[in-house]
Amino acid sequence: MVGNAYGPGRTRWTSATGWLMVGSAAAAALCAITGVSPYPPLTVETCLAGASALFAACWVAASLHARRVPSEVDLCKADPRGRPRGRPLRIVIAFGVPVATFAALVVCFTGSGEEGRRVERLERAGYDRHEARIVRLAGEPVHHPATDDDAEYYSTDVVLSVPYDDGPRDVAVTGVSTRERPGPGTTAQVFFAPGHPEAGVGTSPARSADGLIAVIFLIVLGPWPFVAGAVIKSSMEAAALERTRRFDPGTHLPALGLLLLGVLALLPLALEVPVAGSTRLWAPLALPAPTLALWWVARRA
Repeated sequence: MVGNAYGPGRTRWTSATGWLMVGSAAAAALCAITGVSPYPPLTVETCLAGASALFAACWVAASLHARRVPSEVDLCKADPRGRPRGRPLRIVIAFGVPVATFAALVVCFTGSGEEGRRVERLERAGYDRHEARIVRLAGEPVHHPATDDDAEYYSTDVVLSVPYDDGPRDVAVTGVSTRERPGPGTTAQVFFAPGHPEAGVGTSPARSADGLIAVIFLIVLGPWPFVAGAVIKSSMEAAALERTRRFDPGTHLPALGLLLLGVLALLPLALEVPVAGSTRLWAPLALPAPTLALWWVARRA
């Protein structure tokens, strides 16, 4: 029988399927973070996550088969190049937990498909900030004094002469803000598409503040996955890291199960398929899954 040069419980197939599992999972996380699919259904991210789950099953099967192949490698020997064993795994652990957590957080803040399509239509129509002349007031202007964060301004309901490409039209707009006291003949900054009157006139951009909220959330929660990953990794010795590369049912099956549950928690939102009447209710359950999976592996190693 041909010997196994990859070490006990490992073969070229466990190595290939393992890295394909990690690579497709990393690709899914990076696609979610960078917004490859701007709104649901998140087809690319879901396909990559499904591929990672498939490669995980292949890795388990290849690992079970590898147990029957005798090894020619002594894992106690140092790497001939002088590097510690499991260096790539250390990198995966150091960056995998925070990247996966951030990706889940970004998906949690993903808007609905209907809203995404509406925004896309408005942006394609040229919906942006423009200046329009006030024809008359439809309410009494309210004065807002200056604060530490903003200058003073006025807000009121007005009728605007909106300069569309096919000619100006009078449009009633509520909640218009101006720096100077509004009146007939003064101007206001509003949002509309000059070539598409049907898009309407608004006082805010097409995209909502969800992106800003997500950024704030990332800044606030950002350090914690890094801290958790660093603490857990630091508690794992080189020998423990080496053991995690070889399949152990009591270690890897619960960890893979936690990660799979995290993916399943995101699927209703990612595919806009309500479960128990909700798509967003389950998504936050995915946030602790990467850290819990790593904690379990570290505890068992």
